Amino acid sequence: MLNLIGALKNSELPVITSNYTVLHFDEYPILFTGTNKFGNKIIGSFCDEDDDKNSLIYFIVIVSEKDYGYFYKKKLSYRDLILNTKEIFVLEKTFNNTIINSYLLPTSEIPTDYIPLENSFIPEKFIVAETLNYSFSLKGKLADLHRGLVNDINSMNLKIYDYLNEASKTLAVFGISSRILSQPSQVGSYRLNFDIDIIPNPQLAFFEAKKEKVTDFLNLYLNYISYKLPQEKNNFLNGNVDESENFSVVKDSFFEIFQSSNQEPDPKSADVLIDGINTTAEKLSDISEFLKSNESFDTLEVGVVDYKDQFFSNGIIDRDYKNIVETKLLYSESIANDIKVVTDETPKEYRILVFSINSESGKGLARLYTDSSENFSRIRLAINRNNKDLTHTIFTKSLNEDKVVTVSGIATIVDGIYKKLECYL
Repeated sequence: MLNLIGALKNSELPVITSNYTVLHFDEYPILFTGTNKFGNKIIGSFCDEDDDKNSLIYFIVIVSEKDYGYFYKKKLSYRDLILNTKEIFVLEKTFNNTIINSYLLPTSEIPTDYIPLENSFIPEKFIVAETLNYSFSLKGKLADLHRGLVNDINSMNLKIYDYLNEASKTLAVFGISSRILSQPSQVGSYRLNFDIDIIPNPQLAFFEAKKEKVTDFLNLYLNYISYKLPQEKNNFLNGNVDESENFSVVKDSFFEIFQSSNQEPDPKSADVLIDGINTTAEKLSDISEFLKSNESFDTLEVGVVDYKDQFFSNGIIDRDYKNIVETKLLYSESIANDIKVVTDETPKEYRILVFSINSESGKGLARLYTDSSENFSRIRLAINRNNKDLTHTIFTKSLNEDKVVTVSGIATIVDGIYKKLECYL
């Protein structure tokens, strides 16, 4: 039996006042969700029937927006939510649904028989499927009044577009292009809504990737860049990224797209993925910095919206994202003043493998092998063309033939790690 003592007085926290949804019903509502008057998300369940008091007992868990979304996406079970909190509410109701008492119960005091089963996931018909539809909720300042300066809203719209567009460029290796579509906000909210519309290359129909694999990858990819990349160690993208379990999950999902389209991954595919993470994180850095400088909002929450316009949060973008993440990225001139930088005084010979190059600008990316072993650093490549054509050069040979070549150049070393190589034709 539950040890229910010390009833709360008139607590409105565990009381659902809106968005009440019964997920499973069997004589009584067995599993349900909703929102209290303060806007908190609630997940509750039928617990027991007290024949002596003619009352029903319900568990009530107040969860974060993020966990609420994970529950609806079947990433967390009801059992997970209860065990991950220190205490839950218990409601005692009449058969007419009138609240008799409410209690606060430490999770450690819940009898084992009352803990939900491990498979206590949301029923299949209520699952919010992974999509490429994203909602960016603006909060703070004027946005809380459902208002905003036109220039601020337009600027954020464009920055989010750049961020999603940069992320979708990673799909080019599969012959997939994309369109970023904007949708109007719902009345009473300040959300910027976007859809990523993926467009396979019709000439590569035989190798067409499965859409669900692409969708799963993009969601993992964006989630990793937003919330997991800031947790990686410094100089992460320059080193052995496979040491990170979080990165490996994204990489495996990326390679599953190859498998679904009957293609073999290119040896440099992981480098292409890393370059994409780097450039997409730079776009997200622009968004985080704008949160500090505009007059209309200071918080950005990212999520999805279901068919009932219910918002499911993936998380909040950290306003200090740029400061946190820039130490994980490939070398950028903008942060060179804050760290120890050493540059070769004269050109030296280096072994490199080029995996990306722009024939017009001469800028690209490569692996630089620091010794005779397979150890390497990922570097930015800057080739001074002197108006010469890059075609049929040693750099394009390395790119096209997947070949390590020896070139002469001036290297930039940051905190002991190779970051950039400048070469001349």
